[in-house]
Amino acid sequence: MSSRKRLTAVATAALTLTASLFAVKSAGAATLDDAAQAAKTYTAAEVLAGVKKNSTSSNKVNSSPHINTMTRSKNVNVYQVATGVYAYSSSLAVDDDGSDPDPDPDHQGETTFQDSNGKQLAAHHVPFYVLGDDCWDRKKPCPHFFYKEHNIKGRQFALMFYKSKCIGAIFGDTQTGNDQTTSDNDSRELGEASVKAASLLGIPSSGTTGGVDNGVTVVIFSGASWVVNGTNANLNSTTQGMVQKALDSLGTSMGI
Repeated sequence: MSSRKRLTAVATAALTLTASLFAVKSAGAATLDDAAQAAKTYTAAEVLAGVKKNSTSSNKVNSSPHINTMTRSKNVNVYQVATGVYAYSSSLAVDDDGSDPDPDPDHQGETTFQDSNGKQLAAHHVPFYVLGDDCWDRKKPCPHFFYKEHNIKGRQFALMFYKSKCIGAIFGDTQTGNDQTTSDNDSRELGEASVKAASLLGIPSSGTTGGVDNGVTVVIFSGASWVVNGTNANLNSTTQGMVQKALDSLGTSMGI
């Protein structure tokens, strides 16, 4: 082989080796970046900021406004902030229904959904939120947010935010019109949660004098994998144990 051909072959081999090393390095960097992204954790403040950013008119689910349970204002909307994740901000009116006794004259011994053993949920022990029990408008799709149209079932997990606090909660009870003299119940209402949820969020938790008018954000994770199983004795601990997983899942989904 002539010296010129030999030099050309050597140069070609060097370029090939350099390109291979660059490809390996790039692939390694990509793998590390993917791993770093997968391992990233998100704070409650970061996720709540992302939820608010995604609560835009283009992401609004309801075409008719919901009623704030405490103030009665028709100004509550529901937004799809990520695939299968729905959020609204409203009041927290205290629901004391279920198996725990309570001095509230409107206390009822039953909740719409039960624990995994079929026992009525205990409002003083289980953090749960409340949604309307039907489509008030009697239309399909419902002009208001109706949980059955969005793959949401009993004990569906949600994050609840209030000021600097973030807790986990489950879908435990529903709101409907009835003959209670001290309440204007309406299935279009949003903004009610259990005694335990209020207590964990630092909100006055009395069923008769507690609650807060605004500032509570509920973020519901739809789908079977986010239905929480357990009993009145452990549903709270199980649900709180899912909070960071939910924050990380939503933070990743929103790309924050």
